[in-house]
Amino acid sequence: MKQRRQPAVGSRGMTRREILRLGAATAAGAAAGPFVLRYAGAADAFNWRRFAGQSIFIQFTKNPWSDTMEKLLPDFEKQTGIKVEFSDLPEIQARQKLTVEFTAGSGGIDVWYTSMHVEKRRFWKSGWYADLSKLLKDPTMTAPDYDWNDMAAGAKQIATQPDGSISGLPAFVDPWILFYRKDLFAQKGLKPPKTLAEMEEFAQKFHSAPSLYGFVARGLKNANAPAWDWVLFSLGGNFLTKDGKASLNTPEAVKAMDYYASMLRRFAPPGVVNFNWYECSAAFMQGQVAMYFDGVNFASQFEDKEKSKVTGKVGYAVLPAGPAGHVSPIFGNAVAVSAQSKRQGPAYFFAQWATSKQSAIKELLAGTGSARTSVWNDPEVKAKAKMPPDWSQAYVDSLKIGRLGLPEIVGVTEYRDIIGVAIQKAIEGAKSAEVLAQAQKEFQEVLDKTEK
Repeated sequence: MKQRRQPAVGSRGMTRREILRLGAATAAGAAAGPFVLRYAGAADAFNWRRFAGQSIFIQFTKNPWSDTMEKLLPDFEKQTGIKVEFSDLPEIQARQKLTVEFTAGSGGIDVWYTSMHVEKRRFWKSGWYADLSKLLKDPTMTAPDYDWNDMAAGAKQIATQPDGSISGLPAFVDPWILFYRKDLFAQKGLKPPKTLAEMEEFAQKFHSAPSLYGFVARGLKNANAPAWDWVLFSLGGNFLTKDGKASLNTPEAVKAMDYYASMLRRFAPPGVVNFNWYECSAAFMQGQVAMYFDGVNFASQFEDKEKSKVTGKVGYAVLPAGPAGHVSPIFGNAVAVSAQSKRQGPAYFFAQWATSKQSAIKELLAGTGSARTSVWNDPEVKAKAKMPPDWSQAYVDSLKIGRLGLPEIVGVTEYRDIIGVAIQKAIEGAKSAEVLAQAQKEFQEVLDKTEK
């Protein structure tokens, strides 16, 4: 297994009934549609070593799921005989690289970790996703125990395009939750905040810079969009109107911007305007921050004794509610095969293996989530889980109140950039109404271009 080759341009305890309900919650009421796989006699026909001797290039995005998968790659190579080369990059850089490679038609990337909440519509419209629906139905290409219908309905819906094609095999559905220092909360006799107002109150109680900061969340342009979107939803706003127009200059949006920017400006570490999840997590792991919210799968690093100073001191909870109700932004991630790849067979074998029940169990044991419904009740997972029970409970409860955290539009990256700049300016002291008026204008221009 080789690493980091750069392809050249141009060349907790839950009942099964509970977990089965997660899919409908994550789909936000959307039906994924029937997709029944039948494998009569397929066990004899399936051969994991069908592509032995061939090689593939995988583009990973830096995150705990990818970290776990990279460690498991030797198992894939041993099982299949397929050689793997890979690269891993931070999210924005990885997406830039993918765009350059696919635009050039180099064919250098065979399979990649795709953030469907960002790439889904744009990459599909560009023709960059291979449609995996036919391969899923082919008993010579999909193992009989893969079980597509074990995927949460929401995960399947996120991976399925308007034309019914399947652009990736779901890796996990990622709700956002609250991470908090339970030891510090216990010292003050506090429980996790239940409302946005309590979160602000508690941040002020804990804030004692520079030894301890009360709160942190993403400040960096583009990366900060889903964090602010949660506050927007909680205060009754939305990024789009019901008829698909921009909705960034409403009173609810102004209140959301006032709240979010003020929390970061008053209670976060210096330089937070340039913090992505990595910098937020690092500050939290070093014991510098009392509260932080982000994707549930970032929590595994907090329980790593070699990396974290707060192992065993972190509590996990559903995000606080706002005046408009209780919501958790959710995001879907998958393993996709490039439509340009000349090695789609072995690439699909990797996507299938990486999202199988066996791999999902290993991922849960490592502290990352899964899109599958059955593995949460696996005996080994229950006996050896790395993460504490409140993490699993927060995961499940958040999925039940899940809502897609970004608009499903072609120009989702442009949306993230536009609102991201507005958030940064507000953190730095600009008036919320002014930055949002500009964001409204720019976002509507994007919609007029891309959503025809």
